[in-house]
Amino acid sequence: MNEPVELEFKPSGESIYSVDAGGRWQMMRLTFRLDGDVLITDQPSNPGEERTAFSLQDLYTLVLDYGGARAVFSRGNKRAPAV
Repeated sequence: MNEPVELEFKPSGESIYSVDAGGRWQMMRLTFRLDGDVLITDQPSNPGEERTAFSLQDLYTLVLDYGGARAVFSRGNKRAPAV
């Protein structure tokens, strides 16, 4: 499963997680905050905090560690529609 995924962080503490599911973007609005090297997200429509270890590989690459499974996000042009 390698659908294009985008993760946008806004200064307001909002994050938008977007997945291209067969040419149709599905988007989830989250809130986020940082605690050291842990990203804490919450989905207001289905409350419950998720804690994910993260690191910056370089200035353009974010690595999220889901208990050993890693997701790598590279900064690039936004493809998902604006919300």
